[in-house]
Amino acid sequence: MEFKIEHTWDSLPVSHEPVSVRLKSGSAGLLMEVSAPFFNDPPAPLGEPGKPFSGLWDYEVVEAFFLSERTKQYLEVELCPRNVFTNNHQTKSLEGKRSELEYKITNTWDSIKVMREPAIIRFKAGDKGLIMEVNSLFFDDPSAPSGEPGKPFDGLWDYEVVEAFFLNSETKDYLEVELCPHGQHLLLLLSGGNCFEDCLIFEAGINWNKWNGTALIPWRYFPPGVDKMNSYAIHGSGIGRTYEALYPIPRDDIEQGQGLFSIVWSISKESV
Repeated sequence: MEFKIEHTWDSLPVSHEPVSVRLKSGSAGLLMEVSAPFFNDPPAPLGEPGKPFSGLWDYEVVEAFFLSERTKQYLEVELCPRNVFTNNHQTKSLEGKRSELEYKITNTWDSIKVMREPAIIRFKAGDKGLIMEVNSLFFDDPSAPSGEPGKPFDGLWDYEVVEAFFLNSETKDYLEVELCPHGQHLLLLLSGGNCFEDCLIFEAGINWNKWNGTALIPWRYFPPGVDKMNSYAIHGSGIGRTYEALYPIPRDDIEQGQGLFSIVWSISKESV
């Protein structure tokens, strides 16, 4: 992703070449590249190049803020042309470079607490794509799909699955990933009103009453500008069908007759 800073904070156009900021996913963390005019004003900080410097915001810097709207926790990164930087944060969970995110699905879609061990989803940035790891209880309900393990299976949403949705909230383009404990998977891309299916690398294993799986989702499958995510753990048959959501809809916001699939994106609150 590349961004250009072309305005002042109060929307006036800058009178010089804009600053360019590029963000790239790396195996160890997020790479931030800066290209900017050098003003040499103020003069260089007294700190050693390559080391943190408290109060760097008073010098010539390019800054980036990464915010969770839900928790209000944020990561602030300040970079100085003199090769001095600061890395401030308001949460212990954001210490250093984060290459892994972990989530627990602890509620049903309508905000009822799950009274069992929650499904755990981990996302890791890899060179070839996003690694999605699942650790969950195994309910064996419904029974296994008839498709070959490791292959896509149409209609997988009717079986026992853990799902992740990645949305561009402006264009409404999204990527849907469904993983099954029996080894089948389904990947759907909705773009411009058209739906495309494709496959990914996925392996799963069942150990008594638990299952785990690992999928590699190539970066090229993600719609440009993804800014929201939600995940679900689904199992059971008939009236016992259960939909658990990472970001459930508050019970006070549920309208009469409203179903799960009418509010998929209204409850996708996690910015990514």
